[in-house]
Amino acid sequence: MKKFQFSLQRVLEYRMTLEDQAKAKFANVQRIINQTEQEIVELGHEKRDMMDVREFNLGRLQVQRRYLAELDNEIMAAQSRLRDLHAEHQKALNEYVEAQKERKVLEKLRDKQKEDYQLEANHEEQKQLDEMANRPKYKMA
Repeated sequence: MKKFQFSLQRVLEYRMTLEDQAKAKFANVQRIINQTEQEIVELGHEKRDMMDVREFNLGRLQVQRRYLAELDNEIMAAQSRLRDLHAEHQKALNEYVEAQKERKVLEKLRDKQKEDYQLEANHEEQKQLDEMANRPKYKMA
């Protein structure tokens, strides 16, 4: 009997590729989220440090106020990006999970077909053994 060959092997390989791509996209979005969160923390630290500077020079206070306003704008922009990234992250997660499901369906089909193939091979082998056992035995003198 010939070796088992899954008829949808190329489709399975394609789905594995799609899953790897979805996984990479998910990981990339997660990395960007982490960077954005770190950026927000650093901007918050910088703002806090700026608030601690106490100079009573009017020019310095005006510059400080403008800089703090700009930091607030940057923080708000980063938080807005973060909200968008979380939505993209959820979408990427859903795509990854769906790709996993599609791959697993084909793997289960392959496993089932391989099991059926093995049962058929065992049945064929038993049939051949039975035929050999039922052949008349001749003695050679």
